[in-house]
Amino acid sequence: MSGPLTDLVVVEFSDQLGQLAGKLLADMGADVIKVEPPHGSAARKVGPFASAETGPERSLNFWYHNTNKRSFVADLDDPDSLAEVQALCARANLIIEDRAPGALAAYGLDYEALSASNGGLVYCSITPFGQTGPWANWKVNDLVALALGGPMMMNGYDIATYPDAPPVHGIGDQAFNTACHFAVHGIMAAVLYRDRTGKGQHIDCAMHEALSCTVEVGMPYWLYMRQDVRRQTGRHAAAVVTEKWTYTAADGRDVLVFGVGRNNSQWNSLKQWLQAAGFGHHLDEERFSDPLARQPARGTEEAKEIMATVSAFIGESSSEDVYRGAQERGLPWGVVLAPEEVIADPHWHDRGFYVQLPEETLTKPVLMPGAPYQFSATPWELRRRAPRLGEHTEEIRATLR
Repeated sequence: MSGPLTDLVVVEFSDQLGQLAGKLLADMGADVIKVEPPHGSAARKVGPFASAETGPERSLNFWYHNTNKRSFVADLDDPDSLAEVQALCARANLIIEDRAPGALAAYGLDYEALSASNGGLVYCSITPFGQTGPWANWKVNDLVALALGGPMMMNGYDIATYPDAPPVHGIGDQAFNTACHFAVHGIMAAVLYRDRTGKGQHIDCAMHEALSCTVEVGMPYWLYMRQDVRRQTGRHAAAVVTEKWTYTAADGRDVLVFGVGRNNSQWNSLKQWLQAAGFGHHLDEERFSDPLARQPARGTEEAKEIMATVSAFIGESSSEDVYRGAQERGLPWGVVLAPEEVIADPHWHDRGFYVQLPEETLTKPVLMPGAPYQFSATPWELRRRAPRLGEHTEEIRATLR
């Protein structure tokens, strides 16, 4: 078994909210044991489903978020089953749970109870609003969490162009997964501390607070300037209405333009490119020489003229030529790809990013994202697909005897 976390034994009590945290650890070698009730984790009911067939073993969402884990079925209301889980936790280095505050305490599976005999235990609780406070027991889903946490207010369409457009929900379990990324940061810090001192600790990870750390410029604008930012189509939110960043090429595909030359070297290269195609000869005027005047979001006439020129140029060019030409000039522009185009992009395959998940009940393997990082000595590894419900119960139970 490879991976930098091969000596870490994790017991996970997680559904949708906390399951990514366990996956990130399992994919790096940790032995993550997912404790599930007899009817299975609620995450097994989340679609889409393989071959459009519903069932606890068909959720593609579950498959992705639970690779490299083992499944142990236990009924916590049964004394014998509970005793097994308590014994399992007594051997663990780490507990991850996303239950309501105090829910596991009723079973003697809270940090206070388990750490009494396991002083090095790291215990991470991932909840919507934390273990304390007036909202501690409130319930949310991913959509409501993004709304309450702030990111949703800045995601959507231009209010100036579409005054009645509401905020937009960013898809992909962003709220849940943001909380999990912050939880793993905390877990790794606590593990390092435990390795130095022998002392474990309880990590209280609130999704609401994690989301407040990811609202980009929204929080600083209000804290320091008492200004609310405006959501804007296909670009950063800002305190003022900024120029468009997305333009349609001659082939009908959209190109996202990020920056038009923050330094003079890039600017001169962009000008020469535009002028060679018959656009922007007036950009040689002295008033365009100041980098601050050129940048979108500052409300200058120069920025408006530059972006209008760029729009006209892109409109008569192919998206691929624009993308390649911009990259050659050090400009971070890119084509807006559809999902099928992302999967077919050779760059991902050249780096071996996608992995094939063997699944015995399918006619062909399932393709899914693989390593989000590449280690030279302890690589990410797909050791096993997501577990079937209770698949490893007897295997794990044998180690408790």
